[in-house]
Amino acid sequence: MDGAALRALIDRDQVWPRVAAKYGVENPVPPWKTSLDGLCDALDRADCETGVPTFTERRDEEDALVATTYADLPYPENQLVALAHSLLERGVISEADLRQRMAAVRARLEAT
Repeated sequence: MDGAALRALIDRDQVWPRVAAKYGVENPVPPWKTSLDGLCDALDRADCETGVPTFTERRDEEDALVATTYADLPYPENQLVALAHSLLERGVISEADLRQRMAAVRARLEAT
């Protein structure tokens, strides 16, 4: 994994507190947090699939990554990026898939 897609995401520095302040949103929880929680729940139930981490593996990897590699990101952004990192490392998703999905999300956001 070369991590270019994750580095590009981090380099944009669009953490929720900054985005919320820019758009006058008072909710301290980003709107995508429930989707992240749902994805984690789905992964926990799909751990029999090849490459998908078990609950314990996912949490251990998340804890290690947010304490080191992604320590400068706030929560829950660090949780999101740590999960993407783990899924990329395990080959569950590819860098191309991640870039494509990020571009689709950006296009939807910019269309509004």
